[in-house]
Amino acid sequence: MKVFSWIGRHPWISVLTVAGFACLSCPVMILVVLINARMSGKSAAWHSPDPPSARAGDGQPILQLESHTCGLLSLSAAYALYDLPPDDKNLRYRLGVDVPANPLDSSSTGTLHPDLLRVLVQDGFTYEMPSPFLDADVRLRNHLQTSNVALILIRRRETGGLHWVLADAMSGDNLRIVDSLQTHPVSEPIAVYFDQCVLSVILIKPNPSFPDPLGSGPAVTQAHRDGAAELVRVKQRLDRLNELDN
Repeated sequence: MKVFSWIGRHPWISVLTVAGFACLSCPVMILVVLINARMSGKSAAWHSPDPPSARAGDGQPILQLESHTCGLLSLSAAYALYDLPPDDKNLRYRLGVDVPANPLDSSSTGTLHPDLLRVLVQDGFTYEMPSPFLDADVRLRNHLQTSNVALILIRRRETGGLHWVLADAMSGDNLRIVDSLQTHPVSEPIAVYFDQCVLSVILIKPNPSFPDPLGSGPAVTQAHRDGAAELVRVKQRLDRLNELDN
C-alpha cells in the first residue's frame, strides 16, 4: 500500500507522531496538519443512521484494480458481512484513500489507521488492536471463533509491500483470509502468518451501545489518537521483521 511505503521512506513521521503524543510544542502542530488534514471535517459531518446487523455468511474478496485501495476493499468486504452496503456508507471518501498523506507526494495514498478506526466507530463498531509480538494471535483466534472479523495489515511475501486483508474465520490452526488480490479466500497457518507477515491487527465487532450521540464525539477522537499511535508501532514492527530477514 503506497501510503505506508511513503512512511517507510520518511521515518521522521514516526518522530513527529511520538512528539505529538508527548505534548511537545512545535511538532504537535505539524502532526495535526499531517494526520488531521485527511479528516477534513468528516468526523463531525457523518453520523451513520444504520447499525451493523448480525454477521451473516462468509467474506468474499472484492477484486482490487487500483494499487492503493486494499484497505477500502477489505473494509467493504467486512461491511458486507454485517449487511452494511459499502457504497451507501461512502467509504472511499470517508477513508480518504485518494488523498495523499503528504500533499507534496501524490503516491502517498491509501488507508491509514486513524481514518479506518474513525470510520469503524462512526458506523457502529468497536475495535481492539493487540500487539502482533505479544498475544495478538491468541486474541485473534478467540475473536474469530465468536463469529467476529479482523482487519490485518501485512507485509506481502511476494513484494515486501504493505497490504490490508480481512480475516473472517479459523479452521484448526489456519486463518481464512479474504484478500483483494485473490479471487477466492485463502488459508494461512496462523503461526507462520504472524511470524512472516502480520504488522497490525484490528479486531472489530458491532457496538451494542450504538448509536450513542453523547459518546460519539469522544469515541471518534480517541479512535483517531489510537490510529496515529498504531502508525508508529507499524513502522517499528516493519523494521523488526526486516531485521529478522537479514
